[in-house]
Amino acid sequence: MKRTNVGDAALSVPQNDKSGTIFDTDNFAVHDGPGIRTVIYLKGCPLRCVWCHSPESQSKEPQTLHINGAQVISGRTVKASEIINEVIEYKAFFDSSGGGVTLSGGEILFQPEFAESLLAQFHARGVHTLVETSGMGNWENLRRIAEYTDIFYYDIKSLDNDKHIVYTGAENKIILENLKKLAEYMPDKIVLRVPLIPGYNDSAGEIADIYKLAQELHICDIHLLRYNISAPAKYEWLDLPYKLGSLDRQSDDYMDKLRKIAPAEISVTVF
Repeated sequence: MKRTNVGDAALSVPQNDKSGTIFDTDNFAVHDGPGIRTVIYLKGCPLRCVWCHSPESQSKEPQTLHINGAQVISGRTVKASEIINEVIEYKAFFDSSGGGVTLSGGEILFQPEFAESLLAQFHARGVHTLVETSGMGNWENLRRIAEYTDIFYYDIKSLDNDKHIVYTGAENKIILENLKKLAEYMPDKIVLRVPLIPGYNDSAGEIADIYKLAQELHICDIHLLRYNISAPAKYEWLDLPYKLGSLDRQSDDYMDKLRKIAPAEISVTVF
């Protein structure tokens, strides 16, 4: 895919400086892409994954969280240029570490114009960009966002459509179609990420099917993410039940087993 070549004139605030809603930023993050990064969390998501470890990200509207007896507002509306000005002071750390900015969520395709505005302005300033996405959104929005994205972390929760509906509230058809289209442009810039939920999608057979899909699309990097046992606590902030109950993380031995069944051309990283 041809990347936009932006000159110095673009360093001023562009006319398409869009507003959006975020619920957090994380400076000096080291687990959301290469190097030292700032992660910007956009609010709003079309999926309702029952294991979601950020339930406060699902609604686009600001919400009141109840944390340790205190009330905290989750969500603020900002212009893209405001976020740029807050983050650009860390550029020296990005440059020295090979880091940059990661857009996460929620789902960035839920606020596509805001996401594109952020990425375009960071790109104009020479900041490395990474997007975390479920791929659940309009293809044309994803295509435009890809113009300013150096790496995609693309979630694959399950290739079984029936399971996907039950556990995320939506079919996986759009997600897989968008992945295949994106892979036609930039397979070497896509990392498939699989959040492993015990008893749902972490069998060796299901992971082998994802490896096979990666081979077909010429995607060589996969991240296997162990179950996040801290997720249930956040549901108390919103007075919501956590439907999966108490589950254990996958063991080191089991993760090693899943890693070893990958084809030779697939690089698997376990988190």
